[in-house]
Amino acid sequence: MADKTYTVTVASGNLYGGGTGNVYYVDGIRNSSGPGNIVWAGGSTLRLDQSDASNDDHPLIFSTNTSTSGIISSGVTYYLDSPTSSSNYINTTTFNAATTRYVEIDVTAPDFYYLCYVHGIGMGGLM
Repeated sequence: MADKTYTVTVASGNLYGGGTGNVYYVDGIRNSSGPGNIVWAGGSTLRLDQSDASNDDHPLIFSTNTSTSGIISSGVTYYLDSPTSSSNYINTTTFNAATTRYVEIDVTAPDFYYLCYVHGIGMGGLM
């Protein structure tokens, strides 16, 4: 169970790095340099709930850098109507078919990124 759950939606906004396009909003807030409203204590578990239909085709991942090459897998849990693998979570067919979907991370690193597996860092930002 997560220590804190945030609701993620997708709508037009400022891209991380500049410009505009579809971006993640966390509890209704967008900050192009980071989520801005995510607060946690070290060692806590954060859940980013992507059940809202606006998230279709936008599976969220965590990365040590601004690309998918640094995907964080340790301490991350994926859920698509039941626990699932990261490969199912990033597959837009299985992702879009799920009703309840979220990704959790046990926060230990001070800095990391959240981004869309399909569309990249522009939708996300620095945690």
